[in-house]
Amino acid sequence: MDGNAKRKLVLRKDDDDTGKAYRFKILLPNGTSVELTLRDPQPQMPLPDFLQLVEDAYNGAREHNQSMKRKKDINWIGAPLFLHDSTDAKIKNVIDFHNYKPHKCHILQLHDGRTEIAKSFENMWDLTPDIDLLLELPEEYSFQTALADLIDNSLQAVWSNGGNSRKLIRVIVGPDKISIFDNGPGMDDTDDNSLVKWGKLGASLHRNSKLQAIGGKPPYLMPYFGMFGYGGPIASMHLGRRASVSSKTKHVKKVYMLHLEREALLNTCSEVKWKTDGGIRDPSKDEIKDCHGSFTMVEIFDPKVKDFDINRLQCHLKDIYFPYIQCDELSERGKTITPIKFQVNSVDLTEIQGGEVAITNLHSCNGPEFQFQLRLSFSPDSDGIKTASSREIQVANARLRVVYFPFTKGKENIERILEKLADDGCVIRENFLNFSRVSVRRLGRLLPDARWTLLPFMDIRNKKGNRANILKRCSLRVKCFIETDAGFKPTQTKTDLAHHSPLTTALKNIGNKISDNQKADVAIEIFKDRKVLTPLQLEKEYVEWLLQMHGQYDEEADSGEDQAVIIVNPENKKELRISSDVIRVHKVLKRKEKLWKHGERIKVQKGACAGCHKNTVFATIEYFLLEGFEGDAGGDSRIICRSMDIPDKNGCLLSVTDENASLEIRGSMSIPIGVIDSGKLVAVASIEWENRLKKKQQKSPALIDLLGSDHYHDSEVDGLEGRMISMQLVAVESTKWDNRVNRKQQKSPALIDLLGSDHYQDSEVDGIDSNCQSYERNVIVKPSLAAVKFTLQTGDRIDVRVGSPFPTLAIAGYDSQDKRVPFQSISDVTIKIKTANNLHFDVCGMKNTITSDKLTLKIEDAMVISNELDKIRPSYRTSLFIESKSIPFVLSVPCRVYPGVLKLVELKPKITEDQLVPGYIFEEFMLEMFDSYGNHVPKGLEVTITLTGFILLNHLGTVHQVDEEGRINLSGLLKLTAGYGENVSICITFENKTMVKQDFSTVRRILRIASGVPDFCAAGGHLENIDFEIVNPDGEVDRKIHHSDKDGQFHMLTIKSDLLNAEESVRYTFMHGRCTVPLIRIPVNDGIFCFEAAHSQYSELCLIVQVPVFKTPNKKFDLPPTPNKSIIFLQDDPVLNQECNLMLSVVNNDNDDKKLGELIRLGEKIAKLEKRLNLYNEGKAEAEQEMFKLLEMVQHYQVGNMDSLFTKDEVVTRIKRVENWASSVFCDLSTQEKQPFMEDIIGVVALLGTVQRPQLSRMLAEYLGEDRMLGVICRSFDTATSLQNYIQNGEIDSEQALHAQAADLGRAISKRFLVICFEELRPYTRYLQENDSQRKLALPNPRLPNGSTPPGFMGYAVNMVDLDINHLQTRTASGHGLRETVLFSLFKKLQVYNTKKSMEAARASIEDGAVSLDGGIIRENGIHSLGFGDPFICFPCVNQKNLPPETRAIWTQIEELKSDFRRNEETIKVATKYHEKYLKKFRKKENKYAKLIDRMVPETESFGI
Repeated sequence: MDGNAKRKLVLRKDDDDTGKAYRFKILLPNGTSVELTLRDPQPQMPLPDFLQLVEDAYNGAREHNQSMKRKKDINWIGAPLFLHDSTDAKIKNVIDFHNYKPHKCHILQLHDGRTEIAKSFENMWDLTPDIDLLLELPEEYSFQTALADLIDNSLQAVWSNGGNSRKLIRVIVGPDKISIFDNGPGMDDTDDNSLVKWGKLGASLHRNSKLQAIGGKPPYLMPYFGMFGYGGPIASMHLGRRASVSSKTKHVKKVYMLHLEREALLNTCSEVKWKTDGGIRDPSKDEIKDCHGSFTMVEIFDPKVKDFDINRLQCHLKDIYFPYIQCDELSERGKTITPIKFQVNSVDLTEIQGGEVAITNLHSCNGPEFQFQLRLSFSPDSDGIKTASSREIQVANARLRVVYFPFTKGKENIERILEKLADDGCVIRENFLNFSRVSVRRLGRLLPDARWTLLPFMDIRNKKGNRANILKRCSLRVKCFIETDAGFKPTQTKTDLAHHSPLTTALKNIGNKISDNQKADVAIEIFKDRKVLTPLQLEKEYVEWLLQMHGQYDEEADSGEDQAVIIVNPENKKELRISSDVIRVHKVLKRKEKLWKHGERIKVQKGACAGCHKNTVFATIEYFLLEGFEGDAGGDSRIICRSMDIPDKNGCLLSVTDENASLEIRGSMSIPIGVIDSGKLVAVASIEWENRLKKKQQKSPALIDLLGSDHYHDSEVDGLEGRMISMQLVAVESTKWDNRVNRKQQKSPALIDLLGSDHYQDSEVDGIDSNCQSYERNVIVKPSLAAVKFTLQTGDRIDVRVGSPFPTLAIAGYDSQDKRVPFQSISDVTIKIKTANNLHFDVCGMKNTITSDKLTLKIEDAMVISNELDKIRPSYRTSLFIESKSIPFVLSVPCRVYPGVLKLVELKPKITEDQLVPGYIFEEFMLEMFDSYGNHVPKGLEVTITLTGFILLNHLGTVHQVDEEGRINLSGLLKLTAGYGENVSICITFENKTMVKQDFSTVRRILRIASGVPDFCAAGGHLENIDFEIVNPDGEVDRKIHHSDKDGQFHMLTIKSDLLNAEESVRYTFMHGRCTVPLIRIPVNDGIFCFEAAHSQYSELCLIVQVPVFKTPNKKFDLPPTPNKSIIFLQDDPVLNQECNLMLSVVNNDNDDKKLGELIRLGEKIAKLEKRLNLYNEGKAEAEQEMFKLLEMVQHYQVGNMDSLFTKDEVVTRIKRVENWASSVFCDLSTQEKQPFMEDIIGVVALLGTVQRPQLSRMLAEYLGEDRMLGVICRSFDTATSLQNYIQNGEIDSEQALHAQAADLGRAISKRFLVICFEELRPYTRYLQENDSQRKLALPNPRLPNGSTPPGFMGYAVNMVDLDINHLQTRTASGHGLRETVLFSLFKKLQVYNTKKSMEAARASIEDGAVSLDGGIIRENGIHSLGFGDPFICFPCVNQKNLPPETRAIWTQIEELKSDFRRNEETIKVATKYHEKYLKKFRKKENKYAKLIDRMVPETESFGI
């Protein structure tokens, strides 16, 4: 083909575009790229011709590109040029166009023989966006929103993996780089799935999938979020300055890369093409391991945000994608599953306990939700008339779930949610009243800014009627979760629904009543329980549901703190404003964690309730009315109070007789209890009350009578402190007086006030006849200066903190008539703090002052200093004494003295060098927390623990709370995960301040060959018995490196060589620091043979060995004599092996020679087996001897205890050993690929959880019996019946169901077995312990006849089994967990006692049986179980703290030896079997081998050997 012909193939812009066009992008060796388009070429083209076209295109582009001119030249002539395609195939001769699709772009990489291959290529990708899209870019958004946009892309990708495929999203956020990895289908260079679409604005890969996400089944988990096509590039550029996207698909071997620069994006304009760099590389080992063939990874460099709270970020992302992380609606049986595995900084988000969604779910009630679905349709035509040109009607669907958060234990659960979020560090700007009661998810993704108020159908605060007050309160105890499909359009940042969309507006107005003359733009259909509802019907059913939830779960009528007076069928219900036939009258009530008492002075703010619309009312609490009997849920509550204007004698009257009780409200008023919740009812201090009373008195002057001197002694005028009262009286005619008095009484008679003469000039009395005579009299009132009592005005209890000033203490004195008395002296006022155990704390720095009116003594700046608070923890209760000898007085008030703020953290015991071994678990390790004075800080204080090279086995996150002893106990939880010779650290921070940080280095170990390696080896031979050792820097063998299954620590040696691929790598176990490799094959070709030996778990223990290999020349040699004409090679001799190989290479011309080779190989096998058997038998004997020695060092009772300390793996092993039981079959099936019926199998009773003591494990197992311990728990009755089929005569069909599965495993089920149907059990429906992740039951302690708890009582068995973390979220359809159902049905209220003596003494309080740790069992109805049992199957036990540390250490060694012993036994068994097989085969052919030897001798002589 000539040059002109070749050039005609190149398609130019002005050419006709008919026919086939093949487009190629050629990546050149110097890091540049060119594009080439060929039109209608021949089926094949010689490679030189194709490369000539490439060279021409390169030269043409280089003339106009300065950057290409600066690149190195390409060697077009001197080097052997070839191309690589996407499948990594080399193209050296011909371009076959049958391998490429026309009208698609294909990437080829050119190689010119350079050793350095470019990894990045200029202008590889064309990302030029549409001009219109540049005008629609979203506004600046937050770090979390941008990160979520990138995660959206990953979520969409992995969702297409299919139902049974693994779906992984891994996010790593660091100060220098952010990466998002997913194992989705990936992207490559093809047009349909091009990496360009990720970075090109407006080129979303998933935008067309929106229609697939309209409709379907709630919660609409179809993550087709793509709407605008710029989430990837814009979000990545918002997070950092540079970004790199790497992606691979399954059908290509290479990883394609795309690089983004922020400056390039900002400088983009419509006149310049935006091209960006890219690259091609091989996938890394980690990528291959995680992706299963395809993946996408986005990396952001130089992030803008470097200071972030990773725990907060984890919680935020869990909130955003909660249904994709854990969901119970995708399983037909309601089982909680994990659709996608989310990891953020190596932490699985399923293990994160915080977050608003998780905390909200935890505090909701267990009752039914109020659910209904909406279907909305909208025609875009403004006039609503459909025409032929009208656009398609828009349709959207939504499900609304309203959840109830009850009032329990004197507090709103919504307030508990807000407090918990604040404690977790969230910025909370909401309270109970303005709490966001509507949240929205679109396609399962939370829209974080969609925090709406009540929807119209939920807002019933303006209702009237008898139940209005209840409904007003209940309407605020809900939250509505809206789940929408893709029919609703989000904002550009996907943080809310589009504000101006008619569908959004219609959703926000759901429940609004539309009049007949109004026209709805959006048609709405409401479905509930397959019925169509109108808005009125919806509101009616919602109100009924609210009242149902209130009646079942609210405990607001159960908050009385004193003995109640019961009133039955009160006649004045209307005046009391109650509706129940039974009310309880209390004097003390607990509300919002505060005690409100009879006689307490309060004020009800203006507008709080009916009767207080215009003014703030000052009143005194008289009684609290609670509807229903004690323990009844629901009901209303009222406060009966008397206004300041109403005298005490006119207040309410409670009458109690032998027959009945009644309450007359009289001048008092009944106000709803909700005024406390709204914060509009507050307690009033004495000073404010007195000021208010004075104002009242000043506004109500009245007449006064003249008293004689004898009257003054009994009057209250004595309190006027010696002031002279001048009174001027005017004589009035009787008729005028009577008329005046009548008019005054008809107005509002008020309290009597003493008026001076000047007051009368302005009073109404001045209007009386001036001819009347006047009379004047002076009265002197003397004060009383003797105080008979003193009170503290600042509260009934004082809380102080060590090292911090007291609150100001105000003291007042009163005389016998409760009048304030002035203070005369303050010189000797002192403060003392005493405890119940006679400790005294010093108080210093106090400053005493008297107010200007001398009525109040103030003590300020007092401070307590002490380092002995640990002696009074955890209550910190003391008594505060204020006294003076000169006045004199003594005041005593309760006081709590708390420790100061955290100042010092100590690690105890200190970490020693011998503990810094990879895999080491610190059995005893805790963090001691102190204040500045050496006191342990109080319980509940939270600190952040940051670990590098360590992990916590409980996976509870980084925030930990101090326990009641002032420490954080990490014993048995802290594990060292770093490798040998690495740096690790422990850092404790409190309120963003580092309290302590300790750095360590793990021990150093070296892998070496102890037996030596020959200087050279013969080709085709092998190395034998190579001994490897792991030694410390001093050269001593580390005998602790011993293969054991404990904690997943596997010490094995991996051998890799050119003769073995990664899948064929051979592993050998380390025994006390040594490992022997019996055989390493040598290649048949000469050269340098290289093999790698490395520890299977710690890659830093690695050794690369190189051995020269030579081909052995064929030369004459003498065979050793062969007595008895038979050869049995039972030894491994390298020289002999080489000679045998040479002999076989000479004698290879007939079938007999092949038999001779078989003979030699058989002898080698037998010799190796015998040698291994000797080694295994020696190891077995050695382990047995060491076990006996260690057992002699442990006392018998301790060994008995240790035998009960089963781990979960040991219990599983024991269950598998139990023959003919279904539970053993389930244990085997659980480790294999899950069968369909296994999805509804929850597990075996014995594996539900763990207990803390070995004695308890044994006693609970003995109480239940083996049949219940091995009971199988399934979700439903249908699953239970499907496990077994019967044939006509009533026999079991062993070829079906579970029996068929057992037969496949080589097992048989011949015994009856219990199946527990999870959904069929009657659950425990009372209260659960608050804030307990284990959901323990709130059972009251048993009581003896004298009312006390029995001595030795340890708890209820149902609460002493800690559920496995995988079972904590297992729920029935009604929301009950395994503890309320399975464990409660097995144990009921079984009590656990320390000793039999304590158990027997408590027989009167035992209801459902009891057990004691020393072997006693009392079953129901007084049946005693005597004797001693030793159950084979027990609950796993995790606590070894009751045994001495030296015993635990010895037992650890024994368990390791046991593991070695069992492994040796199994290996010896297998090796013996093969040894017998080979010997039998050998002896059978012994005569044939002799004949072969006879025939071989003359043949070898003929060769001169």
